[in-house]
Amino acid sequence: EYSSITATRMSQNNNPNNFGSPNNDNNNSNNNSNIGNECTETNETKQKRLLIQQILKNPALSQQEKQHQIQSLMSGHVHIPANTLAPQNNSNNGHGNSNNNGVSACTHYVRQCNIISPCCGKVYPCRLCHDDGEDHTLNRYEIREVVCKHCNLRQPASNSNQCMNLNCKVRFAEYHCGVCNLWIDGEDVAAKQPFHCDKCGLCRVGGRENFTHCNKCCMCIRNGITDHQCIKDKYKNICPVCREDMFSSRQSPIELACGHCIHDKCFRTLAQFDYRCPICKKTACDEVMMEEAWASRARDIEMQPMPPNLSRVVCIICNDCARKTRSLNWHFLGVQCPSCRSFNTSIVSNEGQQQPDNNNNNSNSSNDDNAGDSSSNADAAAAASMSS
Repeated sequence: EYSSITATRMSQNNNPNNFGSPNNDNNNSNNNSNIGNECTETNETKQKRLLIQQILKNPALSQQEKQHQIQSLMSGHVHIPANTLAPQNNSNNGHGNSNNNGVSACTHYVRQCNIISPCCGKVYPCRLCHDDGEDHTLNRYEIREVVCKHCNLRQPASNSNQCMNLNCKVRFAEYHCGVCNLWIDGEDVAAKQPFHCDKCGLCRVGGRENFTHCNKCCMCIRNGITDHQCIKDKYKNICPVCREDMFSSRQSPIELACGHCIHDKCFRTLAQFDYRCPICKKTACDEVMMEEAWASRARDIEMQPMPPNLSRVVCIICNDCARKTRSLNWHFLGVQCPSCRSFNTSIVSNEGQQQPDNNNNNSNSSNDDNAGDSSSNADAAAAASMSS
């Protein structure tokens, strides 16, 4: 319902959003009629899809654990009980009260009302629940009706934030935005501090007093960050890793040293095996950390000289300083740029066999004989240790 984009520099400590753990349920439901079986299979397929989405979003699981759980779910080793299958939302008849008994619990927000989807007319706890269960997305600005969870009264989504039933009058949420049609209640209000930014046209999190809207970047920037690179509509792009729109995403983006933006969570995952910006390939990690890594790489190269039958001379270009250098000795651990001392280099061409009388200038590059990226598995190991 709301975007938790809080643009910060990567040097700061960000707290990525936490997702609920997947439901590891068992399904032992069997129906006697063919119609019942078809309904159960339809619900089970939908529930499996929801479980897979929750598994993929769970930050507490490693990639291997996610793959194992998804494989177990699809192979039938982990079943879904019939009483946990998400029921079909047939409670919305278009008139009067709506039956909330068929609406599954919301895993995203705490609120005292459900929404009526303007696109398909079904009852859902929130916009995100709708998008998870349907093959289309819901426009938050087009929501016009809600259903009270206490009295089941279907009513307009007015700005009163209160049930219209005179015998109910329950407050739907502590925080309500009539523009985004967002209701947030419970501990999330104090923890996330939602606020609506008129210039963004969205609800953000983090507290209005802690952010200032940058008209050029078209984003709310945290106060105290004065050195961000102002680029027009910089955040109105997709994340280069997950391909999700960063402007309206619920994940916090960060700005890399090169000026490109990426989700903080995606960058932390990427940094486990690559230290570079996925767009321009410049080094994205802290400069002091990388200097230590480059020095350690140079020592390893000095201790492991290439044998004469594998030695060769190459021409490289540095991805960090963009300088091209010729006649450097190739090494499987990488080729170091003589200008900025970075090992983030790419081979442009091979210049032939290394001469025996050459100095042991064990610099850098890829373990590929062809022109390419010199960031090998050794780079990944260095980045993983620095990004832990």
